[in-house]
Amino acid sequence: MGRPRCLATKRVLLRVFGVMLLSTFAFGQGTNPIKHIVFIVKENRSYDNYFGTYKGADGATTGLISTGQRIALGHMGDTVRTIGHDWYSALEVIDGGKMDLFDLNYEANVNGDYLAYTQLSERDIPNYFAYAKNFVISDRTFSSQHGPSLPNHLYTIAGSAYGDVGVPTVATPGASWGCDSTVNLSVEMMDTSGNVSYQFPCWDFLTLGDQMDGAGVSWKYYAPSYGNRGYMYSVYNNVNHIRYGADWTTKVVPDTQFIADALAGNLPAVSWLVTGLANEHPPNSTCFGENWTVQQINAIMQGPDWNSTAIFLTWDDFGGFYDHVPPPQVDFYGLGPRVPMLIISPWAKRGYVAHDVVYEFGSVLKTMEEVFHIPPMGTRDVTANDMFDSFDFHQVPLPPLVLKPHTCPLVNSSTHFGGQLLNTALSNKVSLFNSRAYSIKVTNIQVSPLGAFTASGCEGSIISPQASCTISVKFSPTSLGPASAVVSVSDSDPTSPQTIVASGIGSTVRMSNWRVNFQQSQVIGTTATQTFEMINTDTKPLNITSISSVGSDFGQTNNCPTSLAASASCTITVSFTPTAVGPRWGQINVTDSDPSSPQQVRTVGTGINAGQIPMIMPATEQPTHIDEEDDPDYLEHADKPQTR
Repeated sequence: MGRPRCLATKRVLLRVFGVMLLSTFAFGQGTNPIKHIVFIVKENRSYDNYFGTYKGADGATTGLISTGQRIALGHMGDTVRTIGHDWYSALEVIDGGKMDLFDLNYEANVNGDYLAYTQLSERDIPNYFAYAKNFVISDRTFSSQHGPSLPNHLYTIAGSAYGDVGVPTVATPGASWGCDSTVNLSVEMMDTSGNVSYQFPCWDFLTLGDQMDGAGVSWKYYAPSYGNRGYMYSVYNNVNHIRYGADWTTKVVPDTQFIADALAGNLPAVSWLVTGLANEHPPNSTCFGENWTVQQINAIMQGPDWNSTAIFLTWDDFGGFYDHVPPPQVDFYGLGPRVPMLIISPWAKRGYVAHDVVYEFGSVLKTMEEVFHIPPMGTRDVTANDMFDSFDFHQVPLPPLVLKPHTCPLVNSSTHFGGQLLNTALSNKVSLFNSRAYSIKVTNIQVSPLGAFTASGCEGSIISPQASCTISVKFSPTSLGPASAVVSVSDSDPTSPQTIVASGIGSTVRMSNWRVNFQQSQVIGTTATQTFEMINTDTKPLNITSISSVGSDFGQTNNCPTSLAASASCTITVSFTPTAVGPRWGQINVTDSDPSSPQQVRTVGTGINAGQIPMIMPATEQPTHIDEEDDPDYLEHADKPQTR
């Protein structure tokens, strides 16, 4: 639980009547050892996704799914597809605190892979675990808002998103999300009554940068420059008076400048640091991102300012990945799902797990204000807890922990197909990302044993550093039941060959539609229906054990018998009765005697208030926001109708 409100109120009063008294109370001494704060914001990971296996903290290695079943969290690959993590997705998976609908989220469970229920281990991110063991890890840090990057990044500079709950509808790697956009962008805004509107994402509101300017405190925002991947995260670009003021040319600087400034002792009092390809936002490489973070922190530790620096390293939102801890709801907008937080400083408590105090991004801002005597903005920087419980300013300062980047895998170790109709084909795309400092040539791709699986792509390609190519793995089962093969990729890297284990299940069940999409928006409380057919293509009967629906907005009726004859079909009718505004998700589960059971059919729709004009969407579109990170393969995996 967080600190009592009376303490927060007391601190606000103390600030009003004497900032120095508050500083003395917070530090327990007359001098302030912290002269530099660095706030590093990475992308799209939940706490359990990264640190669920960290011993001594509140992590999980199993998770609840929509059917009430508890499953083991699988091992996550280094590069994976993006999962829905918008405002509506966050509220859906939280499910009123049950934390059990992550598998219904967009892209979260394609062909039975349960990607949302996967996690990394210390072997995958050894240096992040090393920081946790030697400094502070928080298992009670939550994103400030339900949902995606832009509003949560706004919280990192202003303690509020001022009603923004979305990201612009168009994005490319070097695109602008802010005031200097050259295209007609809009973002979804929502007031505390749930009313939705759309605005150009350029506003004027008070930021911590403004407060620091007024207090004479130095600051810089290190971020990719215009035209470079990750420029969308340069969030001061969304503040009109800063984007077109003096601070933009003097205090918003390229992220590539950070290492030189840190080594030379030129860091300001407060630094924000965001980046592009190394930000760990799927499908970007986790390993490559961790190595980049280590390089930035090494520069601080090897520079002259280590003994007076506090580093706060966090991730902007949960990315759609499972977490088992219900977030506290402090207001209409949040808090959002739990995210990792590492606190690295000579003054951080060694090996400490910050568990008793709830943190959010406003907590970092509040700590900055209290360290540097900056007036509060009156947003979450006032109501959030500060982070001083993670520090000991009387201890012998901790020494630098200079770490070595580790060798990254070039491909994921596995790809999963789930059930696939016999004698039909389905392809998965596997990215070969070159995280090396040199080019790599792919010479050959082989599959063993030959049969149900084939692979192609990348042969003969020369892949430059930080570039990738795509390997297409195809599954065409000819017999019922599980099948697997090993794809070997021979290349010029010393780690060659790279191996990918492909697995799938041969099936004889076909659905006329594997995704039921209610294309017209539906008024809350009213009902629409659609039907699909379940077909047994086998030469023997199919035993059906149960048919059920999950998701509070969807139901089903059917005329399916307990034994569906060979080559016969039955009809399942899906009803959609939205309970809230925005995209809604559900699922029809069919348990039967086929090896690929249960069969899972996604149901999607959009709820609107009475009086709103219904929107009719093309069948190929999804009732959700396209993710902010550029991913040319983003829709290739998307709950696509299968041919089985």
